[in-house]
Amino acid sequence: MIAGLIVGALATSACGGGSGPKNPEHPVPSHLPPPTSSSQTISSENMGYLWPLTVDHGTLECRPGDLAVFIAPDGTVYALNDNASTAGIASIEPLRATGAGGDKISLGAMRSKTLALCHVSG
Repeated sequence: MIAGLIVGALATSACGGGSGPKNPEHPVPSHLPPPTSSSQTISSENMGYLWPLTVDHGTLECRPGDLAVFIAPDGTVYALNDNASTAGIASIEPLRATGAGGDKISLGAMRSKTLALCHVSG
């Protein structure tokens, strides 16, 4: 069974599988501490190949109304979900990174982490 997993992993990496950056600075994610409020700092180190942005760190925040946002190092706030976009928050598209296959890296993992902050009682 383990040999099968190794072979599968090698086949995926040999074919350029996955949608993450070709050579992320931190290929193996380091876990975020459990959140204690509706905002949490995050970096590429926390997500490894799943890091979807061209900046290497920022802050995830859930605002009232389940507005999921990413605050870039320069302080610019970007929408991570439709609620935030509808509220007039800037599109995250200018910060989106391109993966090994040439497609934009999914925001799904980052969006999920942010929406989890909506339910944290600080």
